Amino acid sequence: MKIIQNNLNRFVVQKFITYKLHIGSLKSLWNPRFKPFLNGFRNNFCVINPELSVLYLKRAYKILQKIHLSNKKILFIGSPVGLEKEFSCLCIQNNHYFMEKGIYGFFSNYENKASLNIFNTQISSKQPDVIFIFNPSLNLMVFEETKGLDIPIISFVSTDDDYFKLDYPIPANIKSKKGGLFVYNLFHYLFTTKVRKFSDR
Repeated sequence: MKIIQNNLNRFVVQKFITYKLHIGSLKSLWNPRFKPFLNGFRNNFCVINPELSVLYLKRAYKILQKIHLSNKKILFIGSPVGLEKEFSCLCIQNNHYFMEKGIYGFFSNYENKASLNIFNTQISSKQPDVIFIFNPSLNLMVFEETKGLDIPIISFVSTDDDYFKLDYPIPANIKSKKGGLFVYNLFHYLFTTKVRKFSDR
């Protein structure tokens, strides 16, 4: 078990740096609220603190793993860059919900949407237990419509995003094909085995 945990930690750290997920937006575009997650600036780009990113990723991963292993539902809104079809199939194969983007009015009357094939798979009237959003800036309506539903929201956020409405932000820039590959592999890792997890060390 310890070897598996160490392998996962090593995979995350190596890929995070290799794929440059710690390089955020241009300094001219950054959100000052993101300052606690920054190491500083380099060549006019924001540099995210990778140690904090891994820490926040571990926390979110444990929540997602618990939901998945309990046979509860994760609603994914959006998908990794460059792997849209593959990721929707991965979600459906593992009995989770998938939407290409947020839809106005959907959550405000959730139970009446049970007969709609919005997730590329038939859904029940039971609301998801957690929501994972790929681009929070393009799905602001989700935050407004889920206020009274008590559904935690998880998302990767880069330096030009606003993370204050998220329950579990993960500071990292995944807005690239390499970032998309990293996230796809991460969820594939989570879904295809029931014993792998991040260690607390």
